Amino acid sequence: MSDHPVFSDQAGSGSAVPPPPPPPSGVSGPSPRRRWRTLVLVGAALVLVLALTGGVASWLLLRGPQPVDTAVAYTEAWADQDYEAMGDLAAGESAELVAAHTEVAERLGVDAVQVDLGDVAYDPETDTRASAPVGVTLELDRAGAWSYDSELHLELSADTWQVDFTPATIHPDLSEGMTLARVNDWEERGHVLAADGTRIDSEQASGSLQLLSGSVGAADAEEAEELGPIYAEGDPVGLSGLQRTFQEELAGSPATSIRVVDVDAEDPTAADLAEDPEEFPEVEAFAGQPGTDVTTTIDVAVQQAAEQTIATAEEPSALVAVRPDTGEILASANAPAGYDRAVAGQYAPGSTFKVVSYAALLDAGMGMDATLDCPETATVGGWEFSNAGDAAYGEQSVTEAFATSCNTALLQEVEQRLDAEDQLAAAQQFGFNTELDIGVAATEPQFPDPDGAPRLIAESMGQGQLLTSPLHMATIPAAVSAGQWHAPRLVTAPEPTDVPEPRPIASAEELRSMMRAVITEGTAEDAGFGDGVFGKTGSAEYGEREDEDDELESHAWFVGFDEGHDIAFAVLVEGGGSGGGVAAPLGADFLAAL
Repeated sequence: MSDHPVFSDQAGSGSAVPPPPPPPSGVSGPSPRRRWRTLVLVGAALVLVLALTGGVASWLLLRGPQPVDTAVAYTEAWADQDYEAMGDLAAGESAELVAAHTEVAERLGVDAVQVDLGDVAYDPETDTRASAPVGVTLELDRAGAWSYDSELHLELSADTWQVDFTPATIHPDLSEGMTLARVNDWEERGHVLAADGTRIDSEQASGSLQLLSGSVGAADAEEAEELGPIYAEGDPVGLSGLQRTFQEELAGSPATSIRVVDVDAEDPTAADLAEDPEEFPEVEAFAGQPGTDVTTTIDVAVQQAAEQTIATAEEPSALVAVRPDTGEILASANAPAGYDRAVAGQYAPGSTFKVVSYAALLDAGMGMDATLDCPETATVGGWEFSNAGDAAYGEQSVTEAFATSCNTALLQEVEQRLDAEDQLAAAQQFGFNTELDIGVAATEPQFPDPDGAPRLIAESMGQGQLLTSPLHMATIPAAVSAGQWHAPRLVTAPEPTDVPEPRPIASAEELRSMMRAVITEGTAEDAGFGDGVFGKTGSAEYGEREDEDDELESHAWFVGFDEGHDIAFAVLVEGGGSGGGVAAPLGADFLAAL
């Protein structure tokens, strides 16, 4: 008689059968180990049976259930973390298995599983039981790969091989009522830095910068649960700003200890281990990694100039500066600094939006040699409009109408040359309806589709239902300067992904000459700007009229760029009224401070 084990068929005990077919490549996970026992073929009678009854088909029928089939299916399901499928292959109540595996996965933060199946061997005393070694690798969140050996036990019941599951199947150190938990000890947290490496997350940083960097505090139970199993209540976490967005990078990886605990107990803490380490036996430990710094685009000198400038404003104000050819945010200042109106504020842009409207007109075929008419009032789209101060300039060039910010001239051209699709396309070229993903909560500039003439007219003047922020408005003169619109950027490390492609501005050269005229002979002529500065003033009404003759208050705006400093910026003064008289002089002070 052969010394090799022989699998029993259904015709009678001891009848030899061919070995199982070659296994599929990979039992479970990316690098399986599977070794199969070689079976000796004996019995000429069986060969004859196979020949007479169809060969392979009969062999499959005679082969019967094999423990290796269950072991393969079980370990494949384990690698897929399909605990329900594992439960269907196990003896007893599947709910116990599902609960045990789920408990371990959630407490440890298991991201992926690899299971390598070894030889499946019968129990030497009975052919109704078998076993197989398994190599288990758990990929743990923020800890790495943990590999250990375990064992599957299988039993034949009612012609079906099943896994005899116990907690020790998951890990050999587990017994009934026990599970695995992790204890984390966090390393030193990274810092949020300006472009030159200066910390902007310290108590010495300005209030405006702290709004960007955000705050760090102890996680409450809800925050810890949201962040995942590696966090416990009381762990330091980012609560706002860049600290929250880049929590993973700033926090690094904690030193991790895997412990055996009672399934009904909460995860132990580092303090619990210090008090009684033997109460929670350790089965594995991982070294931690300190957090990495987050580097921003903030230029400390530009930031200081911006903050000093708007500190002189009489009303709440904001100033944002960007690099035209990259969209990098050089400064973001608020006065007072308790609310980030620079980035998260929502305002109508007023006449600063005329940069976009004139771009739409030029794209629609209006030439720079066109003659525009600027009467005191004009009826457009069934509504009567007037100019600031009831001004009337008569015939004007395109540049003159832009420089004086003549409403009636613009609106007549819009009515004749543009439709909603034209204006929407121009607005989106300049970043409207685009999410500004800078790492902190930022207003998405909104340009609703103007579905009628009244809305088209109102929105072409930067009123109606338009909403934007100083951050976004700084990107508009930047686009004119660079010839293409760049989405704003605040973080350079870690390097951002999915950065939107720049959007070309076909009329940038014409808009530059028009914006220069605003400084030399237009609404910002008296603001105090020097050479190489280009801009547009604006006053944006807000609130609701109780009577049609009521005068609404206005926010004061100025947007512009300075070729000498290679910088674009936006100034907002809430309730400031005149863009030319209030916001533009602040812009001139800002450039002088540089």
